[in-house]
Formats: sequence, C-alpha cells, structure tokens
Amino acid sequence: MHTLQQGFQTVGNDMKALSADIQMLAADPIRGSLRPVIQARFDHGSSVHARCQQGTREEVLATLCSWLRPDDPRLTTLRKPVAPPRSDHAILWVYALAGAGKSTLALTAAEWWDHDGVLGASFFCARDGDRSDVACVFRTIAYQLACRFPRFRGALADVVRADPDLHASIPSRQLQKLIVEPLQVANAQDAFPDHVVVVIDALDECTDDGAVSTILKSLALHINELAPLKFLITSRPEENIARGFLLQALKEHTQPLPLTEIPEELTKRDISTFIQSSLAEIRARYPSVPSEWPSQRQFDNLLTITDVLFVFAATAVAFIGDDKARDPEGQLTRLLESGNAVATAAGSNSASPFATLDALYSRVLLQASEKLAAALRVNLRLILGAIALAEERLTPATLETLLDLPSGTLRCILPVLSSVVTMPAQGDTSTPIRVIHLSFANFLVDPDRCTEEEFLIHPPVQHSLMALRCFKTMQALKINICEVDPGHEHLLNSEIADLPKKVNLHLHAALQYACKYWGRHLCRAEMDEELLSALEEFCQAHLLHWLEALSLKGCLDVAIEALQSAQIFLKDVDMGATDVPALLYDCERVVRAFFPAIRASFTQVYRTIMIFSPTDSILRQRHAPNFPEMVQLRIGREKTWNTTLASSVVTTRIIMVLVFSPDGVSIACGADDGTIHLLDTHTGVQLQVLLGHTEALSSLSFSPSGKELLSGSRDGQVKLWDIATSACLATWEHHSDAVESVAWTHDGGIAASGSLDGTVVLWKVTSSDTTSVFRHRYGVSCIVFAPDQALLSASYDKTCKVWATGKTVWDATDNVPIRTLSHESSVCAIAVPPDSSLVACGLVSSEIVLWTKSDGQRLRSLFGESGVLSLAFQSNSLLAAAYEKRPFALWDVSKAAQVNQSSNASANAAAFSSDGVHMAHAVGGTLELRHWPVWAPSNLEQKKTSKRSLLPNKLKGRLGSSMGARPSTDSTAMFTARGDHFSRLIAVSTSPTGTLVLTIYQEGVRLPNNGIAAWSPASSMFACTGEDYRISVWETRTGQVISTFGGHFREVTAVVFNRDEQWVLSASQDGTIRRWKVRHDAPETNHEVVFRDEGGIDAFTISSDGRWMLSASAWSSKPPATSSTELLAKPNRPPVTYNGSFCALRLHDATGRVVWMENHHCMLRSLAFSEDSTRALAGNVRSQVFWYDLAQLTARNSAVSRPLDLAVVPEHQFGSLSTRWVEHVSFSPDGGGIVTESDYIPLRREEQPARIQAADQALLPAYFIDDDGWLTRAGEQMDARRICWVPPSFRPKEDDIARSWSVQGHAIALKTRENHLVVLDASCGT
Repeated sequence: MHTLQQGFQTVGNDMKALSADIQMLAADPIRGSLRPVIQARFDHGSSVHARCQQGTREEVLATLCSWLRPDDPRLTTLRKPVAPPRSDHAILWVYALAGAGKSTLALTAAEWWDHDGVLGASFFCARDGDRSDVACVFRTIAYQLACRFPRFRGALADVVRADPDLHASIPSRQLQKLIVEPLQVANAQDAFPDHVVVVIDALDECTDDGAVSTILKSLALHINELAPLKFLITSRPEENIARGFLLQALKEHTQPLPLTEIPEELTKRDISTFIQSSLAEIRARYPSVPSEWPSQRQFDNLLTITDVLFVFAATAVAFIGDDKARDPEGQLTRLLESGNAVATAAGSNSASPFATLDALYSRVLLQASEKLAAALRVNLRLILGAIALAEERLTPATLETLLDLPSGTLRCILPVLSSVVTMPAQGDTSTPIRVIHLSFANFLVDPDRCTEEEFLIHPPVQHSLMALRCFKTMQALKINICEVDPGHEHLLNSEIADLPKKVNLHLHAALQYACKYWGRHLCRAEMDEELLSALEEFCQAHLLHWLEALSLKGCLDVAIEALQSAQIFLKDVDMGATDVPALLYDCERVVRAFFPAIRASFTQVYRTIMIFSPTDSILRQRHAPNFPEMVQLRIGREKTWNTTLASSVVTTRIIMVLVFSPDGVSIACGADDGTIHLLDTHTGVQLQVLLGHTEALSSLSFSPSGKELLSGSRDGQVKLWDIATSACLATWEHHSDAVESVAWTHDGGIAASGSLDGTVVLWKVTSSDTTSVFRHRYGVSCIVFAPDQALLSASYDKTCKVWATGKTVWDATDNVPIRTLSHESSVCAIAVPPDSSLVACGLVSSEIVLWTKSDGQRLRSLFGESGVLSLAFQSNSLLAAAYEKRPFALWDVSKAAQVNQSSNASANAAAFSSDGVHMAHAVGGTLELRHWPVWAPSNLEQKKTSKRSLLPNKLKGRLGSSMGARPSTDSTAMFTARGDHFSRLIAVSTSPTGTLVLTIYQEGVRLPNNGIAAWSPASSMFACTGEDYRISVWETRTGQVISTFGGHFREVTAVVFNRDEQWVLSASQDGTIRRWKVRHDAPETNHEVVFRDEGGIDAFTISSDGRWMLSASAWSSKPPATSSTELLAKPNRPPVTYNGSFCALRLHDATGRVVWMENHHCMLRSLAFSEDSTRALAGNVRSQVFWYDLAQLTARNSAVSRPLDLAVVPEHQFGSLSTRWVEHVSFSPDGGGIVTESDYIPLRREEQPARIQAADQALLPAYFIDDDGWLTRAGEQMDARRICWVPPSFRPKEDDIARSWSVQGHAIALKTRENHLVVLDASCGT
C-alpha cells in the first residue's frame, strides 16, 4: 500500500510539474517556440560539477578572465595567466583528456561572469537526453540571451513569430536565425553590451557523427557576424572537434588552451591545495579524527598516486569522506594500499594512465559491496550495468520499473557508491542518476581495467537483460494507450490539445525508454530462449501498439533502426520455426510506406495500414478484423509488398537529378527551381533544403566522404555544400553556359564540371584558381571519374572522350584525350566498373555501347526501348540502366542479357545506390525509393508475352448497386472496345450514380494521350474522345457505340451531356464549342458550332437547366470584345496579358451567345455551376477560385426588354491551401462550400446557392486529398475532417489531375502516376 501511495504521489508531483511547465510556456511564447534545455544551465540543480577550490587553478582562470576582459578587476587577485591572452579572438578553446578538470573551470568562470553581468548564456553538455543533442545548443543559447537582453528578445520574438518551427531546423540555421539576426538588430540599436560570453562545456559529450563538429562548422559560417559575443568552449580533443577548429574561419578567431601544456608543477600544486582543503573539511566533520591527520607521508603518498588527474582527487576525497563509512582514517589507509599496490605492480612503465584511478574505483566497489546485505548485493551488478550501458540517464524510479526492482531499491544500494554515483534528493522525481565521471562507466565494462569479476559488466549479458526487460515492459502497450477521445481521431497529434499531458500520464518513463531502445539492446545481446520468447510475444501482439507509442512520443524515426538492426541480428540466430523475421520485415515495410502518416497521427497506425497494406501483409491479416475500415480499397490493392520502399512528394516542381550518398543513408534531389532537397532514404522524410542556385539543377555529386555535395546548374554555377550545416562553402563560375555534370575524384581532392559550352573544367577543391580545361565540339552531357582516376566525358557531339588526369597540366586549355569513343547518336550517360576495364555509354537513341577502356575496342551493344537516364555498374559484370519511359534494367554485360527489371512510369530522373541494392526515380516532384525485385531470368519473356495478350482499351467497372458491395463481374458492365492492346491508363471517370467507374486506356498509338471521358446525367451513356479528335458515345447497358462525332481539329478539352441526354456539347483548342445530336442517322453532319473564338477553349461546362454555358480561353492574341449589345453585364477589371495572350471567362446563353465576360490574369482550368444555376465557379493555375453571383443575369436575360445599363457580376476570390492548379471545382452537395481536388472552402450563407440538390444528394459529403496526402471529408454540416492518409503511390497523378481524380457520392476513382486504377469507397466511414 505504501508503494502504491508513493506511486500516486510521484504521478501527482509529475502532473503538477507538467501543469506548471504548460502555464510557463503559455506565458513565455519564446520559450514555448524554442524549447530550451533548462538543465543545460551552468547553475542547474541537477549539475554534478563542482567549482574550483579557492586558491586553485588561478593561472588558468586568469587566462580565461583576461581573454574576455583585459581590465577584469579579478586579475589583481589572481596569479599571472598561464598563457598570453588573445582578447581579440572570439573563441577560447580549453581542451584536455578526461579528468583534467575542464568542467570545473567552465563552471567557475560561468559563476564569476554571471555575477559580473557579462555571462550571456551557458550550455553544459552531458550524455543524457537533450543535453547531448546538437539541435538543442543554439536554441537554448538564444533563449538565455533573450532572458538577459531586452532588445535581443524583441528581435528574437519577431523571428520566432515568422517561423515558429525554427527549433526543429538544423543547427546552422538556428544560429543564423535565432542568434545572428537578433544580435544584428540589437547591435544596430546599440542595445547589446561588449564582452558578453557564451560558455559551452564538454562539447565532446554531444552526439555528433559528423567528420567535423556540427556546432563548430556552424560557428565557422557566422563567426564574423557574432560580435560582440565571445565563446568559451571546453572539450576533449576528439577528432571531429579538432578538425572543426582547423577550419580557416575558426582558426583565425580561436585561442587554443591545452591544459596538458600547463606546467605539471602548477597542476600538482592545485591538486595539493584542493586535497588539503578537502581533508580539513572532513576533519571538521569528524571530531574524533586527530588534527595531525593525515600524516605528511600519507598526504605525499596520496598526491603521488593522484598524479595530475583532478577526477581522481575529487573521487578520492569523496571516498575518504563517505558518510556511510564514517571512517576517514580507514578509508584513506585502504585507498593508499590499493594505489600503492597498483603502482608497485605496474612499475614505472605502466601503459595505462588510469591505473591508480582504476584501483580507486575497485576499492570503492569492494567497500560498497561489503556494506550491502546479501539480498541487495545480488542486484548491484545489474544496477551498475544498467547505469553504464543505458542509452540515456534514468531516474531511480524509472530504472527500478525497467529492471523490475521493488520501489526504493536504488535508494538502498546507491548511497554506498556516493563517491562515484550521484543520487537525486529524496522527492526529486525528475533528476536522473549520474556517474561522477564517464571514466567510471568505461572502467566497469573494460576487463583490462576492472579486474574484480563480481563488478565487471559483460555488455552482451547486460544488453540481454536490458532487452528482456524492455520487452516485458512493453507488454503494457495497447490500442489508444493514452485514452484519447475517439472524437479526436481525425486530428493530428499536434492538434490534440491535451495530448502531451496524456502521454506523460499513460506512457511512463520506463515504457518510453523500452519503446525507444529495445532494438539497440537486442542487437548487442546474447540470444537465449527466454529473450527469443519475449521477442516473439512482442512481435505477435504489440508491433502496431509500439508504433502508436513512438508516434505519440514524436520519435518514430527510431523504428527503422530498431527493425533493421533486429533483422540483421537474427540472421545469425538459430530461431527454429517462427514468424518473427517476417513480422519484423512486414513492420519495417509498414513504417517505410506510411511514415509521414504515422508520424503525424497515431491513429493512422491502424487506419492507413489497414486500408493500403497488401493483402498478404501479416500485420494487416492479424489486426484487420479488430479495426473497421473508414475507407475501403475496392480496386488497387496489391497482393504483396512491391519494390517501392518509400515514396515522398518532395516538391511541386520537377525533380531534375538524383544522387545517393556514398553510405546510402540519404539522397539528394535537384529541382527545376534551383532547390536541392536532402531526404532520408529509409523513410523519404526531407532532412534539409539547400538554397542558392537561380535556375534548374542538372547534376549533383556527393564527395567520397559523403560530407560535402557538388551541384551544377543551368545558371552556369558549380556550388560546394556542407551537408551538416547546409552551408554553401564555395561557388565557381568556370563556364559560359549551363553546367550539365559535376564529379569528384575518388580521393575527393579534385572536382570537375562539364558544360553545354563544350568544356570540362578540372580544379583542386582546396585551390579553385588553378584549373585545367578539356574540350568537346558540342555541349558536354556527363562526366565521370573512373576508379583509376581517368576522366571520361560524354557529349552531344556523339563522342565519349577518355582523359588522363594522373599528370594533369594545370592552367592548360589544350589537353588532348588519350582516347575518343565515337557513336551514332549523342551520349547522355557513362559508367565505369570497379576494375576500370570497361566503359558503358548510354545514348539518347536508347542503345548502351560497351567499350574496353584500355584500347577503345567496341565490344557490344545493349538495346533498350527509351532514352537512357542513368547508368551505374554494380559489379564488374552487372550494369544498372535507367530509362526514361521503360522499365529499369540490370544487364549482365558479359552476356548482353537482362537479369532483372524494375517498373518505371516516365521517370524524369533516376539514380542507383553504390551497394547495388536500391534505386530511386522521380516522376514530376515525387520520389520513389525502391529495391530490385526478386526476379528470375525467364520472367522477361513471360512479361513480354503476357503484355501482348492484354485486353485493349478497357472501358469497365461496375461497383455494384451500392458502394458497399463488392465489384461485380456482371458481363453487362465489363466490356472492351476494339483494338490490339493497351499500354497505359489515360483517364478515369465515376458515374453520377457513383456505382460505375469508366477507365480509358491508350490503344496502341492511335488514342491520343489527351483522351477525356464524360457521363450522361442518368449514367445510361458515356462519351470519350478518340483518334482524330473524334467523340464516341457508348451505351452503358450494352457497351455498344451509339454515335461518333467528327469535326474538331485540335484537342478536345471538354465533353458534356445536357440534362435530357439528347445532346452532347464539346469544346476544343480549335476555339469552337459544338452541339451534337446523340441519336441521329448522320451524327457527323448533324451538329452546330455554337461559339467560335480565335484562341482555344481550355475549360467548359453547362448549367443543370441548360440555360447557361461557361467557357474559358487563354490563347487569344487580343482582348475579348466588350462592345456587344448582347452583353448583360460588364467585366470587373480590364484585360491583362498572360504569356503574351489574354485570358477570359465567358457566360453563354443556350444558343452560345456571349452575355457576359470577365478578364482574368492567368489561365482558368475548371468551371462549375451551382445546382440552381445562380452561382458559378472558376479555378485557375495559381491555386485560386473565383465565385460569381449570376442571379441578376438570370432576371435580366428573362426580361422582355433588356436594361440599357450593364450590371457588374458580384465576384469573390478565394485562395486555396493547395499550391497546385485547380483542375476540379464544384459546390459541395449541401451547397455549404467549394470543393476542389485538394481543398474545401466554406461559404457564408449569402454566398451559398439558393437551392441545393435533392435531399438524398445534399446529405452526401465532399471529398478531397490535400497537398500532404490526407483524404478529407467535408460538408454534412461539419468541418473538414481527415479520414486517412493516402500514400503517394495511390494518389492521383499530379500533372494530370483533370483525368486522374473523379468523385461521385462516396466513390473515389484515381489514376495514379504509375497509371494504375485505384477505387476507394468511403461510405463505410459515414
């Protein structure tokens, strides 16, 4: 009962603290936006650091003080600086190995400077949580600066208001936006004092995998803009930090202060002072200790074994004065015995600088063990192992829960280790357990240092225990674990107001730890039956619950790492008959496929997965019965996971070039607007955007280290980017025309660029002024460095040239190739195998020509069916080839045979990973990451044969009498037109009844790509365009052609039936609107041209009562006439040009006569009338919708005599949340809003139509898919609500929305970018 009460008390305290935090965030919007790490302050209560003992480290402290302020009054009381201070340097770097007292110096200096009012901010790094996160450093510093300097705070508030999500940006951008820009504002107002310092301690404890410290690279970019701020940085001399200070920008502004170069006698003197003072304090606490203790001999002995390690001195003093032992004299004796024994055994040639420290640690552990009862002693190693190997520091309560120990166990055990482990105070539920120094944790796991077996931690065994406890803890996971109101299931996590409170209440800290780190412990564990059983139970019951928890905590990114590492680990484990590997793989595919949805909303773990996972997905099969689908996927579900691992809509522009990083972890995409997007290859999530080019990207190349990126653009520039900071390190302009290709040598020392000006320029990356030029007759399309350092260049002059770069003559402009390989058409791609024996040249004619590199002999050709996009050797004999409009192929070059193939839908860019496993291709602005399929050589012929037998030009698809039924195979609804075979889906259209879907396929080469379809109002007929711009009308019931109309001589843009289905109206780019009689003996001659315009008709529709017609045109060379006496109203604005033409919206009466027109500033793409014909809509290419009130025109048109004055048609302009063209626009069935394919715009009551559809129709909602992929329902007297997330591979084709998206009732038909049919039924979610 006491334990239960204690647990409730802990939860209560946590909730009070959380409530206080929420109130504070509301009162301080800057803190709420920046999310600073308060624990990183120098004076935070949880700090384990001590300040310098009075009278110690004075030379070093004097150096620090004089560097910051040469006139610091403290300098009069301190000793002479240990090194000449350079106060003109903005950075002071204090570095040394572990145990030298760096943090103690930083803490002391920070306290002094804070007292003097010159401390701007501090960030004391530590290997726990946010204090180790490089993304937290600058935003925390910015917050602290804002707390101290009002003008800086005001400027920072403006920055944060403009971009509330800056806390999530990369460190370099945080530094620029959150510190540099506000500082410049404050400086301009003379509102920022001189000599303000920022202290960053223990930078090496930040998690940073970069070859150069991310923090230091960021500082290097902006160091000249940070005055008058100065930075004191302490760290170990880790390689990535040392490299950072070698950056030229930092090197010029940094004074290094290595503590190892301080005279040893000074360090020993300070340690002597510290020990002497500390022992005096201990004597004062224990009156029984004689005043002459310790003896001079003992004191000297202690100094000898301490050497120059301050950490030893601090630990020794804590050990001697241990309140649990209460025996200072005995403690000192035991310590000296251990230290002397080590010194004697090791001798003067000891290789370990920590021998005496290790002896001290051993003595501490032995003594602690002796003090513990046997029942507690058995848990000592388990607890120490968890503290040493846990992925983050944990509170006592969290660690007890995770290890399944009784409450209070740690407070019984750890106090006896107070000299090496710090426990939070009683009642403190938020401060974690800490080791006094990292060297203690290292000692515990090193068998060469920890020689006492009872304390030595065996990492594999400990990780096994930790993994097992993680799995046991996660048994508490369940559906909707945070008990979120089901009425909030349409909201994103970020939109649920009380979600953070619920997460902290229901996902306790131990459960959060288990969810985040079970994978890391498992892959380092020793597998046994118990662990395997726990893993199996977790996989079978809780994988989806685990994804929900990660989504709630905002750390879904750890899922891929955990799942992949677990699968790799289990490959070497004899598991017997189990479905664990299959479940882990299935879960990995789920996360990759639906990552954006699951990350944004925990409910999508169940919704989206159940809807879009393949039929054979094990997770779907096991969980689908428990989750009723909000939307049913009627057509389009795959049986198994396809080769697409992740799909991401990167940009609304076109991706022009792709390249994988050398390690395959990220991929860079260059777009036609000059932006470079870096994405995570595991999830497709965008990592950063590089801005700088002004025109389309044409080439990208990672450096061999993967830390830098070269980019070439049609603006003629080559830029060098730092990946960690997004900074542009250099810009070169070596060419007079567009840069088509860039490349690195394999050692990263030399870069090259090829241009349309016919030159290839070679230069040293570190000295770009020195170049060497190679020439072609025409533009260069591609350059590649072979592994043997030879340079190959491809050109539109139909050659590939091989250049020797081993003896490059710098500043030469007349280099001669060692070999020229001539072809029949332009060369657009090159590849060289690892052994540099061959050259593969890809031609625009689709042929790949293989040559021997050594002598230029032409070996053979590999024939494709489309232009070559990209080539890459995956071994000396396997060549991967990407084609523009045909499947990608893997060729065995020795046999000139395809050995694998991957589908492709008109890719505009492609790339292959260096390991040969993955490929990427872009269609428009969407990126797909794939792996090669498992494929037998015989499949190619089978595919070719089956392709010839496919049914032609299908026009099909009954969904049953209601959308709740399964697709019917009724022969009256399934039929095909004549033809040879179809190649791809052209258009989809849902019938007005919502029960039929019409699909049009391209028939051979005769059906134009711009085919469109239309249904009659009663769904009894449909029309579609065919060859020679003809229009055919079909009878739905029989599948027979009723009529074929010919007359248009350019693209038909719209076909519409009138209400009684007697007439068809069509509009065309030939500038005409024509009316056709549906059933007539001579339909081709029985028609009339009701309107003719100089420009083409881009959009057209008719009102439901047949009274009005709307047309839009954008290609007239002169403005539309407004002087006609037949006009009922005048335009709202004068004409303006759009790409040299005039855009107009026209209202016609039933005869085709124009009664009103309106000038527009850009092309209109979609038109619609309200059901009562009193309102009209027009959508344009700039994501805008125009609303018009036609009521008065109806009255004027019906009047016996027309008024002489011209009316003005009321107009409203609405901006869409989408950035795409408005290809579909309509009023919602209930008349309450405007619906586009990607947005819903609510209307005020006075803007709504006077009369809506029939009652049953008015109850239907409207559906759209927004730019982020959310299928949303609107109408029915409710706000827009998300139903589910639609993966990019299931979404309508972005550049052909008009023919790829069709909705009637709850039926939604889509044509995907892969030209596949997808039909969704949303009726079950109503």
